[in-house]
Parts: sequence; C-alpha cells; structure tokens
Amino acid sequence: MIQAALEQIDYRQYLRMDMMPHILCPGCGHGIVLKALLRAVHRLGLRQEDVVLVSGIGCSSRIVGYVDFCTLHTTHGRPLTFATGLKLARPELTVIVITGDGDGLAIGGNHLIHAARRNLDLTCLLLNNAIYGMTGGQGAPTTPEGMRSSMTPDGAIEPAFDACRLVLGAGASFVARGLTAQPLQLDDLIVQAVQHRGFSFLEVLSDCPEFFGRYNDLGRGPEMLQAQRSHVQWLGAALTEKKFVPGLAPETPHGGAAPAFNAGILHREERPELGALLAERAAASAPRPGRQESPAAATATPSATAAPGAPPAGPLRIRIAGAGGQGIVMAGLLLAEAAVAAGRNATHAQAYGPESRGGASKAEVIISDGDIDFPCADRVDALVALTREAHERYASLLEPGGTLVVDRAQVHVEDGNGFACHALPITATAQRVLGTAMGANLVALGAIVALTGAVPVEAAEHAIAARRPGGSLERALAAFRAGLELGST
Repeated sequence: MIQAALEQIDYRQYLRMDMMPHILCPGCGHGIVLKALLRAVHRLGLRQEDVVLVSGIGCSSRIVGYVDFCTLHTTHGRPLTFATGLKLARPELTVIVITGDGDGLAIGGNHLIHAARRNLDLTCLLLNNAIYGMTGGQGAPTTPEGMRSSMTPDGAIEPAFDACRLVLGAGASFVARGLTAQPLQLDDLIVQAVQHRGFSFLEVLSDCPEFFGRYNDLGRGPEMLQAQRSHVQWLGAALTEKKFVPGLAPETPHGGAAPAFNAGILHREERPELGALLAERAAASAPRPGRQESPAAATATPSATAAPGAPPAGPLRIRIAGAGGQGIVMAGLLLAEAAVAAGRNATHAQAYGPESRGGASKAEVIISDGDIDFPCADRVDALVALTREAHERYASLLEPGGTLVVDRAQVHVEDGNGFACHALPITATAQRVLGTAMGANLVALGAIVALTGAVPVEAAEHAIAARRPGGSLERALAAFRAGLELGST
C-alpha cells in the first residue's frame, strides 16, 4: 500500500514551481530530506492548507521556501518560538519546524531545550550537516572533533553536541535520528514523528559536500552518502526489518572521519501534551450556565456592575504608560486577560528601561472581535499617562476623538486638543483607598475600563481575582472600583 501511494505522488503538487530551480548545492542532502518530507505528508494524507512549515536561518531553512504549504520563515534561531505560538493559537494545524544544527543548537539551543521540556505537539526536523554551510563553512556545534572548517583549519578541538541526547535530557517525548543515505527509512521516521502526540525531535544527518566534505577530503555527494551507511551502529526495530538496505549489519566496519552513531527511534513515551493541558485548564475555568458568580463579581458595588455602553466592535488600541514600579505592565496584562475572558481577541506588548524603578515603562493592549495582525500600534485610541514624560512622549499618537487619561498630580492638560481629556486624581485615590501609592495602576485600570467600555467590569474583576496583584484581592478590587468611580463621574 505504501509503495502504491509513493508511486502515485507527483512532487510538483507540493512545490512552488515558480521558485525553481532551487539553489541547493550539488550533492546537498537537504534535497533528499525535502523529498522524504513530501512523501511523508503524502502518505499521511494531510491537506496542504493544514500543514505549516516553520524555518529559521540557514541552508536547511531555505527548503521551506520551495514548498506549497503554509510557511513561516522566521529569524535566526527562533523557529520553535514562532511555531509554539502558532500551535497554541491554531492547535488543529500540523506544525513542522525545519532547522539546522547552527540555527537549532547554537543561537536557538535554549529554545530547543524548552520546546522539548514543554512537550507541545510540534515536530522538529534538525538537519545536521556538521558545519555552517550558508555562511562559508565555519565550525558548528556539531562539527566532530578533529574535523576541519574555515575556523578550525587544524581540526576542531571542542566536543560536538549530540543533539538527540540533548533533547532527550530536556524531556522530549519522541527522539529519533535518520540519514539521507536511507531516504525511505527517513520517510518512516517523519511519519511517526508527525503522528506522535507531543514534542517530536528528528535529527537528520545531511551531508554538505561543498564545505564539510571538501575541507575534510570526504569526496562528493555519493561518497559521503556511502560513508553515512558505513557508520550506522544500530537501528530501531522499525528500520531493521528492512533487510534490503545496505549497511545495516552490525559487523559493518566503521571508517572515515565521522564517529559511529545510532539511528532510528531512540526514545518514545506518552506524557501530557502542553496544548491539551492548557485547553483543560481553560475549560475548567470557563463560566458555565447556571454557575454562581465569582466572589469578585458577587461583591461588586452597584456602581460597578457594567461599563457604560457596549464594547467597541473594531480594534481598540490602548497604551498605558508611566514609570517602572507603578505596575504599568501588570495593568496592561490584566486588561488583555479580561478581554480574552470576555471572549474577545487581545494582544499585550510591553517595554521598559533597564531601571527596576523609575525608568520609563509602557504596556500596549489591542482588543478586537476579529484577527489582530500585529501586537503593536503606531497610533492609539486611548492613552493612560501616569507621568509627565509618558504624556509628552505618547500624546501625539492619540487618534482624533481618542481618550486621554492622566494623573492630574503629574500632568497638566487642557481640552481642545481633538480628544477627550480626563485629568483624574489617580495616585491620590490610591493613597486614599489603600494608604499607599502602590495600586495607582489598578485605579487607572478602573478608570480606562469605565471610560472606554473596553471590557466588561466582571471580566476585569475576574482577571484581578485570578492574579491577586499586591497579594490581596480585597485591596486590589477596592483600588479598581475606585478607578471605576473616577471614570464614571
């Protein structure tokens, strides 16, 4: 059946033919990996619009540009971070990361180990050619000891990473290694990696004749493929059944530059998958019909039962700005979480200076019933400025007819600027209600919710109850409701 399916494949249906001819060097193993990946997708019967290939930077990442799937070409070392966000937002998609030994183990090594630890349902193919092929043949984290590169003309001294052992130690639930010298077995490994529920890591030994082979006198593509076979030490049961493949016998002599290696499925286990765990938690915390109100909502004051007017249907861009230590980031986070709890889409972005206290700080929240294409905005519909510096820096970004909220003890504003100005005693209110200026962020949050109707009050109080900023729900709600009252008068 498998052979029949492969005979029916037309590779062109999966390729962007306008991108051909490709720019891979003659003998590069990455082309073999690409065909194996296409055969695996074909065998699995996946729809092209349901498959996303995510890549970083390097020779391996170039192959993503040739395929007619949903593709995402990201920054150096970061494909797993982009893929994580994508999979959490669209769990129904099949997300496959294509990375290299430099992209995935050097600059992206930290992202790799944490992706393995989280066990999100992703498939990561790390194409290991033991060198930086795209940038001139520098030594990579996988360059074996004694092997030459443009940086190590006398041979590498540092030990090479074993990528499979690394991700196994980090907690990956599926770990395998394949060879470009055995492409049909590589198909099998890719199929099993994609089918596995959890983080699947597949290292593919893929030769680079142009730099690694040339620098180390290993011959061209055919000679390097044959050398791969001669160094296979062990293959998993799924592959050893294929007796017709040369080089499987354990007595095969090892020779040449590369050390012996294990190939096949090295580890597989079933353990909780991150996306499923998050979905279960969200379902458990979601309001249910007939469910009693939360303690926060049940104790709401009569004046705080609903924000005036219905929330705006279009995107609402809100920036909260002030100084580090005022809780600016927390206020933005609570606003975004309240929007999500209310069933809307929201993004939260933050920025602050190097100072722990006193430096500039801002949080930007975008709320919409539709898609949000980018988490930052050049213009805003509402601005909360708790310091004079924040007002001077960001007031010019307000759209005509927007809403400006300032702490009147810090900022002097006049009407007639084309937007609604609200100079409120924000810090003074926090001092009056809580006995401390810490909590002015929650007062400001209440004011902007009352003035814009960005989120339902109940949703905001639910977000506050979940986080308990300052350690006391009662005090946090008191500050928020005082802000609601300011914004309603």
